[in-house]
Amino acid sequence: MNRKIILILLLFLTVLFSVLFLVKNDKNKELKIEKIEVIDEYIVGTQPVRKTKQIHSEYDFAIDNMDKEMKEIEPLNGKEWFIAYKNIVSKYAYIIDQPETIYDCFTDDELNLLFHVVQAEVGDEFTFEQKVNVANVIFNRLEHERFPNNLFEILIKEQFQPIADGRYMEVKVSEDTILACEYAFMFPDTTNGSLFFDSNNTLKYEFVMNDGAHNFYKLKGEMRL
Repeated sequence: MNRKIILILLLFLTVLFSVLFLVKNDKNKELKIEKIEVIDEYIVGTQPVRKTKQIHSEYDFAIDNMDKEMKEIEPLNGKEWFIAYKNIVSKYAYIIDQPETIYDCFTDDELNLLFHVVQAEVGDEFTFEQKVNVANVIFNRLEHERFPNNLFEILIKEQFQPIADGRYMEVKVSEDTILACEYAFMFPDTTNGSLFFDSNNTLKYEFVMNDGAHNFYKLKGEMRL
């Protein structure tokens, strides 16, 4: 047989085997991918979801870590606990919904007035918890039918002495006061639904509690929470 013809046949066979080899490898690759997809396929409700196992495991891992960190801060109290709580929530923001805060619900001007009134009512000589109690009274009023449903109409001179005498404009708002307002908004009321407070026992409403800085009151006849 002519040498040239032999070389052509050999070249043809080489190309043919190469093509068959690539096709075989591609098929194996497809089968492998399909196998991985089947392994990673799970049912959520009535719909198959692919690669859920890996994502679900990462979620569980993060939630477990977050729970451990939350338990570790349980011995802390007041402001220290709240700061640690905020740091943990922020750390896991990529995997959990962030809680609603005062910054989601009020304007900067409303918050500026709120911070100054709370600061003027409860100076830094008082505790974080006592600041929280005063902030809670303001938020309780927002939810009560007797009062307006916005901060500007609640924080007026007829209701708050620091506004009446202008003292609220003279105070410097501290980090404690801001944190106390944030805490009061995010967590359950610490005053059992109080709508009023004073420090000189002049109010004639139903007494609820005394926190060492103020007396707290409700309207007479209202059920305690």
